[in-house]
Amino acid sequence: MQEKERQRQDEMKLKEQELELRRVIAEREERHKESPAVKLKLWGDALRNTISRMPNEPTEIVSWFISVDRLFDQLAVPADLRVILMHPYLNEWVKNLMSHSDPDKLHDYKVVKKFLLQEMQLTPGVYLDKFNSISKESNETYHQFGNRLNSLFEYYVDSRQVSNDYNNLLQLVIYDRIKSSLPTFLARHVLALEASAVDKGGWLGHQELINALDAYVAGMKNPPKTHGNAQKNAKFIC
Repeated sequence: MQEKERQRQDEMKLKEQELELRRVIAEREERHKESPAVKLKLWGDALRNTISRMPNEPTEIVSWFISVDRLFDQLAVPADLRVILMHPYLNEWVKNLMSHSDPDKLHDYKVVKKFLLQEMQLTPGVYLDKFNSISKESNETYHQFGNRLNSLFEYYVDSRQVSNDYNNLLQLVIYDRIKSSLPTFLARHVLALEASAVDKGGWLGHQELINALDAYVAGMKNPPKTHGNAQKNAKFIC
């Protein structure tokens, strides 16, 4: 009887040792999967042949970033790996720019993206024009198209320094609507005024705009006549 009890205890100890060994092996494999090198290879393989090379034209780079954002979000790519995973696809100018930048600022994907777009000196008008002109691609869903529009509008609003202020956003929408209706001579006047408002996002504000327009027109001896439908084909100067 004692012999059987001893055998049973020995078998239980053996099973416990086997379970402990399996647990240790599982933990080791999990740590291996979570190691930066393994994660980098895993995501690098997943993204291979899905990210195109960054174009050289600044306006096209905006679309490129939107596509990369969409892909990263769809695959749930970890935030701390995004800059490293993006790097092989950058054009030579951007790689050179990053090589001369502060290394401490090159780990956050959103910070790097904002920095690069600023360095390309894309005006708010570029973002707005692209927002108004892009159309749905044949290989994308309306959900994806909506995300592209959302990203472009966010770029535009950010470049105008609107932040999360609803009143500022409302003023900006009205401001742009007024600008889009201006005849060329007034649009050029506004453009000159905006040049001195770079530190404010390059726009005057809704009230400042209408005050400036009324004052300019009132000061003209013979202001050109404008009609309600005169601006249907006018070019919007940004």
